[in-house]
Amino acid sequence: RKLVKGVRNISIELLNKKEMRKFGLGLHLAVNQGSLKEPKLIIVKYTGGKAKDKFAAFIGKGITFDTGGLNIKTTGNIESMRMDMAGAAAVVGTFKNILSLKVKRNILFVCALAENVTGSGAYKPGDVIQSYSGKTVEIGNTDAEGRLVLADAISYVIKNYKPSTIVDIATLTGACIVALGLDYSGLMTNSDSLAEQLKASSKATDDRVWQLHLYT
Repeated sequence: RKLVKGVRNISIELLNKKEMRKFGLGLHLAVNQGSLKEPKLIIVKYTGGKAKDKFAAFIGKGITFDTGGLNIKTTGNIESMRMDMAGAAAVVGTFKNILSLKVKRNILFVCALAENVTGSGAYKPGDVIQSYSGKTVEIGNTDAEGRLVLADAISYVIKNYKPSTIVDIATLTGACIVALGLDYSGLMTNSDSLAEQLKASSKATDDRVWQLHLYT
């Protein structure tokens, strides 16, 4: 709200626990249900382009702390888990730059925020949870929480905002670090043209990506 104070072409939709329950964001709620803190889905609508132009969406994973849940992380892995909000932080950083540059595009900036902790209320391996899309998910490991939060956020944005393009930013798996090291982000997309644009931007800014191809 500090960032958007006085900016006219901005609107904000904020979903708390009550709204998430009403709309059926079951996966997001499940990840956060062991926490005393409220989950949030924050959607900032930036209208810098023409009214007829479609929106692109940046959606960031924002697990403010990730213990791994009941599949708890071990010593040596848990200490740095405040960084699991890095996807949402990158979305906020991008938004700040877009405001400074006054970019003439319509863009959604989405932060899916939750805290994945242990406790008597935490979701459990074997739980079956209904997502916003209506599909059910069986939990195999409570330390795979990021994809659950993102699934609900992406489904909600697609249904209610119908963006032309979605870029989701996440810290989903350490296997990407094993494959690419610490200097590259893994890039996976079903659009070759978008991949080329992102790789060109990556080269220009030295914020490096490496494309990991998807089967389609």
